[in-house]
Amino acid sequence: MAKLTLQHLTKDFDKVRAVNDLNLEIEDGEFLVVLGPSGAGKTTTLKLIAGVETPTAGKVFIGDRLMNAIEPHKRNVAMAFESYALYPHLNVEANLGFPLRAPGRTFSEQEIDRRVKTVAETLNIHMLLDRLPQNLSNGQKQRVALGRAMVREPDVLLLDEPISHLDAKLRHRMRQEFKALESAIKSTTLYVTHDYLEAMSLGDRLVVLNKGEVQQIGKPHDVFANPVNTFVAKILGHPQINLVACSVQQTDGKMQLVSTDSSIHIDATPAVRDQLTKGNYDRVLVGIRPLYMQVVNGNAPESNVCQGNVYVYERLGTKGVLTATVGDQRLDILTPIDHDFAIDEAVRVAINSEHVSIFDATTERNIMNG
Repeated sequence: MAKLTLQHLTKDFDKVRAVNDLNLEIEDGEFLVVLGPSGAGKTTTLKLIAGVETPTAGKVFIGDRLMNAIEPHKRNVAMAFESYALYPHLNVEANLGFPLRAPGRTFSEQEIDRRVKTVAETLNIHMLLDRLPQNLSNGQKQRVALGRAMVREPDVLLLDEPISHLDAKLRHRMRQEFKALESAIKSTTLYVTHDYLEAMSLGDRLVVLNKGEVQQIGKPHDVFANPVNTFVAKILGHPQINLVACSVQQTDGKMQLVSTDSSIHIDATPAVRDQLTKGNYDRVLVGIRPLYMQVVNGNAPESNVCQGNVYVYERLGTKGVLTATVGDQRLDILTPIDHDFAIDEAVRVAINSEHVSIFDATTERNIMNG
């Protein structure tokens, strides 16, 4: 194991900047998840660490050693991809041991056997060692591919969307397995994904990447609860966060956030009020996550309650997603499934003002984070 440090890492492909001035420190043995959409620079970052791409600028350190001029096979970095890339003519045992028999490796057969059996036990594939890849399930193939990376006992383990191609049910099970394996994976690990569920459930810390730049780093729950900007707010969570353009108004001696069509009135909490006053804001974007809204009874006007009509209602397992038309905007609300909603049905929606995010209307940065 070793600490991994990226300093001002930059990579250009002709006129396209894939990674821009990336600074990151991953502690010895840490499991770090990198989340971002397609084209964010996630895979390029892994390739720069592995040495299969050369940085335009910046430095890669593993431990205290500068890696820029070190050839990939001498970096003690292992990488597992979305595709399994298993050798179809070799059984599981031979696939696992293959990296240890590569040219330049000097492991004894006893050491190879020890490592293969240790990894197979760790990944619970010890009973599959005699099987060919064609006789394995997708989940088993993925574990073999991971084991082939782990068997080298690398300083740094790079996982590039390893379960994104699996179906939803198997992805859920593999997320659980990765979570259980975190303590067994001794290497410093970077796990890349575009799936927010993987990002939230795995890893010690979460890095959100967009257009080659770090947007936010932190504990998954902290990033979810306090997104630094609207990009981070939108990439975490499904249904996506609701963003409502509001003006800042004083009403009856209290500060409120009022949507441009006046259909939504949200009381500013003391902390929000202080930041709005300090920054002299008159326009903001209010982010409201669907889980912090609920349908309520009654008809009397209330703070933090708005009137709307059902646009569509979807049952999604244990929860429902109600999309309501409120004034000029459509809001997604998570609901229990013990009530059905008809199209165009009138509804009252309560907003938990303690859990809204407030973004600058121009920069789209969270005003509570600075």
